Amino acid sequence: MDRRTEAELVAACLAGDESAWEALLDRYGRLIWSVALRLGASATEAEEVFQRAWIVIVERLHTLERADRLASWIASVARHQTWQLFDEARRAGRVPVWEGESEAGEETVEPAETLLLEMERLELLGTALADLDGRCRELLELLFLTEPRPSYREIAARCGIAVGSIGPIRARCLARLRTILERLYQNGRGDD
Repeated sequence: MDRRTEAELVAACLAGDESAWEALLDRYGRLIWSVALRLGASATEAEEVFQRAWIVIVERLHTLERADRLASWIASVARHQTWQLFDEARRAGRVPVWEGESEAGEETVEPAETLLLEMERLELLGTALADLDGRCRELLELLFLTEPRPSYREIAARCGIAVGSIGPIRARCLARLRTILERLYQNGRGDD
């Protein structure tokens, strides 16, 4: 597993380091897939989203202002590319799977309203992760967003902490994340 920080990885990618691009793909490729699938894309559509998102990432990585928000930015790119694919399908007269039914007339996925709520939750989560301090964000991304999932020993080495400290720090970071999410949710509800 590549042990470079997000800042080191971004800098190496921008310098043309092929191994950095491979590490970036290994670390965040599944995130792109999972965003597309959670928004209701089929496996074929998720493959298209992945290809489109990767092109955008390669072309626009230099516009990323804060490398510590790399995961949130990649998730945002994946969401945008998924929505764009669905929009193109609607304009072409094709109904995206998440709005339609199977040929047998059975509902294929959750209703669009449920998926929209899920998209809002994902957006809030990305915002909340970006608001966490660097240590917490890095730890939670390594624990929950990095594929393949690193071992606790690798996580401890990357974060500069003892293996036995991961659990307590994770608990404090999740509590901070929950507080940020509650604040964001309350602020969003106040706008209604």
